[in-house]
Order: sequence, then C-alpha cells, then structure tokens
Amino acid sequence: MRSLEAMKNEFEHLSAVLAKFNRISKSPLDFGVGILINPSEIHAVAKLCDHGPMSLTELADMAFVTKGAMSQLVSRLEKKGLVYREVAENNQSKQILHPTKLGERAQRGHMKFHEEHDREFFSYVASMPDAEYNVFKEVCRRMDRWMDNYLK
Repeated sequence: MRSLEAMKNEFEHLSAVLAKFNRISKSPLDFGVGILINPSEIHAVAKLCDHGPMSLTELADMAFVTKGAMSQLVSRLEKKGLVYREVAENNQSKQILHPTKLGERAQRGHMKFHEEHDREFFSYVASMPDAEYNVFKEVCRRMDRWMDNYLK
C-alpha cells in the first residue's frame, strides 16, 4: 500500500483541480439569452427542465442545498425571468416552480456549452475500456463520500 507521502503529488494536483472547479463554479456565463447566469442558477433551471416542475423543497433536495439557500436562488432566477412559481392545484400553500421559455432556451444553451467545452473530456471517458470506466465510476463515488465527511 502507498503512503500518503508517496501520493502527495497526486493529492496536491487534485486539490489544484478542485480549486479551479470552485473558481469556475462561481463564474457567471451567458448561455445565449443575453444575461449572465451563475452555474448554480443554470443547474437549478436544468433540474426543472429535465425533471419537470417541482416544489422549492424538492428542488433544494435535488441540488443538495438548504431550502433557504434555494429560496434565495429561485428569487434571483425569477428576477432574471428564468423560472416562475405557480400555486399547486391540490395544495394552496404549496408553490410549484417551472422554467420559463427563456429558462428553457438558457438550458439548451447550457447543454450546447458543455457539448462544446467538455467534448474532449467526455470523449476520453466514453472511450475508456469497461474496466477503466468502472474504476473511474468507483473513484467518483468514493470522492463523493470523502467530501460528505467534510460536510458532517
């Protein structure tokens, strides 16, 4: 088994990659609709586009954030014209979130952005032999659990 010292360079590199990802995740982009949208915002819109209308609580759970944080994010999305709220038919105190036409256009631009910018990495992962891809999936699962430990 390798020592931590033997793996130090790889973990330093991983730390630098995660720091870059953190910086990217805070950088707003225009996904072809004429407004700057933060990654957390477009990913919330994407969830509504991909999974259909849902409550604020459901969206917060799906995004792994608190209801309060999602409420603030949805307020920004409403101001930008990307989502709207509607009272649930079966529960007058429950609001359901929907993407607007502009939100749907932004999501299409978001997907196009990833298809163009991430093509090389997606192609690399897609072409991995099954055994390597299985290792990749396991590393992703274990990193997720690793990060969960920091959130406790």
